[in-house]
Amino acid sequence: VADIPEEVIIKAMSKTYEPVKFPHRKVVQKLIANIADNQLARSFHRDKGTLCMGCHHNSPAAKNPPRCGSCHGKPFEAKNMSKPGLMGAYHQQCLGCHDAMGIVKPNNRDCTGCHIEKKQW
Repeated sequence: VADIPEEVIIKAMSKTYEPVKFPHRKVVQKLIANIADNQLARSFHRDKGTLCMGCHHNSPAAKNPPRCGSCHGKPFEAKNMSKPGLMGAYHQQCLGCHDAMGIVKPNNRDCTGCHIEKKQW
């Protein structure tokens, strides 16, 4: 767990919003804690990289997986409507995880909980 980045800065929408500071290590530690008491989950997630695959889903387990934008275009691919664009992919992953894990802070329906608007000079 020590080599997992403490924080990942997501700058995809940094023209409008300040970059999002994603608490990466805290999320991974929570996932590890969530399966600690479940023998079946521990069995299926024996390989450390398996937990990572929930978010980094279409790349091999690696210390430096590709950025989301390397697969998810802006806004989406007309030839592959089932693949969300970059903003849709982030929101599906982030909002879906908040819902599934019962995370209430930040509120995943309050955009400013994660996205701080840039001050216009």
